[in-house]
Amino acid sequence: MTKKMTKKQEKVWAYKVKHPMATTRKIALETNSSVSYVHKLMSKIGTPREVLAQPPVDVRQVTRGGILDTAKQYVTKDRAADHGDMEDNFQRISDLWTAYLGFDLIITSKDVAVMMALLKVARIHSNPKHPDNWVDACGYMACGGEIAGNH
Repeated sequence: MTKKMTKKQEKVWAYKVKHPMATTRKIALETNSSVSYVHKLMSKIGTPREVLAQPPVDVRQVTRGGILDTAKQYVTKDRAADHGDMEDNFQRISDLWTAYLGFDLIITSKDVAVMMALLKVARIHSNPKHPDNWVDACGYMACGGEIAGNH
């Protein structure tokens, strides 16, 4: 059984979708929510602001090396100070997805990497010329490979 979002959650997520670069404080102010409540929702899952703030990639300049170099920059930049350890985050996501889907199926942190890459593959199907999806898919697979190699 799927747990329905509260009106407050819907309001926060709707604002975030319309204003992806909005700060937690701005979202809280605009949705009449507390900063801690918005932060808690945003920390469950989402795209880091620095990824959204990246300048758009010029599609005419996309090469296989460029895609891999950009993905490497994304996954090797020390983001743990802002977002926590990558493996811990993937484990937290896997725990949340397992709980959401039911405990009959256990989702691992490696599964999270693969399924996030598959999300990007689905987006590529809809818009194959958008380079960010190709870059992000490579990044998720690299993260999954590291997790798998450490276990």
